[in-house]
Amino acid sequence: MLFDAHTHLNYEKYTDEERRSLAAGIEASEVAFIIDVADCVESAKQALADAADYPWCYAAVGIHPDHASTYTDTDIEEIRKLAADPKAVAIGEIGLDFYYGTDDREEQQELFRKQIRLANELRMPIMIHSRDAHQLTMDILKEEGAFSDERKSWFPGRPAAGGGSEPDARVQMHCFSGSSELALEYVKIGATISLGGPVTFKNGKKAAEVVRRVPIEYLLSETDAPYMAPEPLRGRPNRSEYIEHIVRRMAVLKGFEYEEAARILTENGKRFFGI
Repeated sequence: MLFDAHTHLNYEKYTDEERRSLAAGIEASEVAFIIDVADCVESAKQALADAADYPWCYAAVGIHPDHASTYTDTDIEEIRKLAADPKAVAIGEIGLDFYYGTDDREEQQELFRKQIRLANELRMPIMIHSRDAHQLTMDILKEEGAFSDERKSWFPGRPAAGGGSEPDARVQMHCFSGSSELALEYVKIGATISLGGPVTFKNGKKAAEVVRRVPIEYLLSETDAPYMAPEPLRGRPNRSEYIEHIVRRMAVLKGFEYEEAARILTENGKRFFGI
């Protein structure tokens, strides 16, 4: 049993036939659950349509920082309405992306803050996209109460690495690309670290070190399909069933048997998203 904690079955370039084919591939695989992640209002609607069609599919609804210059407050209100769907399990993906420059830096921060506030208002998990903006992402999350004691009180605790239970802020750091030190800092304040294809890459030493150092209780597995296919499938469009390669690599890095790693990561995903 496997859990894909971040994928895009709702990808806008898929035809209906392609989407059905991908769904059939998931159903024939070990994948038990996926989170179909939106980047705008339209993709959020498609994610919820996918979730209505397939019992193993759940949706995250939100506006990606790429849309910071074009979104409207009406879009935020639409996300609020879509989040009321029983199969909407997170606000995401939201965050900051400065990889292509910073012309819209202020707009990205404004959009990010509005959606953190929405997630807090609705008491929902948050799915974070952070690229070339690590410190600012953390600063904004803290300033907007994403790691507050109040927020943590809304969710059941999670297993602690040393045994027992501890508060959980339900903040997923999607496709985490920071250092292991930053990952451990996030974990300490209540976040969960999600890893995908890069952990399998020959040059993915930073991601591998994150998996080695972060206790498995605080990890999630994801594909970010159709992007970033893992080795040995790198260069192809990614698919949710390729999560097996990612989990196998994570198991090796953690010193776990594959089946045990798959079980724990699936339980982590179910708990995080309340499934």
